[in-house]
Amino acid sequence: MAKMQTLTVENLADHHSDHSGSKRSSLVPKEGSEGSHTINPSKRRMSRFEGRPSVQYSRRMSMVSRSSVTGSSFGIKNIGLFPVKLQNTYKLQPDHSEVFKPESVRVIIQEVLDECLNGEKYKPLQCRSLSQMLTDLIKSRVKDMGFQRYKYIVTVTIGQDSNHGVRVVSRCLWNKDTDNYAEASYNKNGLYAVAAVYACYFE
Repeated sequence: MAKMQTLTVENLADHHSDHSGSKRSSLVPKEGSEGSHTINPSKRRMSRFEGRPSVQYSRRMSMVSRSSVTGSSFGIKNIGLFPVKLQNTYKLQPDHSEVFKPESVRVIIQEVLDECLNGEKYKPLQCRSLSQMLTDLIKSRVKDMGFQRYKYIVTVTIGQDSNHGVRVVSRCLWNKDTDNYAEASYNKNGLYAVAAVYACYFE
């Protein structure tokens, strides 16, 4: 049987000193072990320092891209690609002073025909461009008369007058209370022209 030592104050102090020394030595890592790499505070600081600029740079780049997208959408609105919507007035009939007046419009049509066709002769190759020019000019003059909320359809027929009969006919469906038309004709130097303006009220 092993001999039992007598427990004294000196033995107890030696016992504590032996255990504390072993614990302290276990906490200190050995040189060259993996623990030295994982708990090295200098390397942890370097990793944190290197990560911050990349995060800030990416955030700034994302903000720049967003501002560019916002600017492009603002530019598209400014150049008029999106139509402007106006509030509906629910006006179904024009005022008495704004009703289309066929007599006044007929005078305008006759003036345009006399001014543009005076002295002209029938030329088949020029009839197409001439009729288009007369159509645009008559429509512009009628719009200047100030009939509000009217849409216009203008036709001009040009032909050669060789003593033969010609009849120009048109038919349409409209509101007899608000819509109307006006026409005038020209015939000189072997050339005739018939112009008509149809006015439809836009409710």
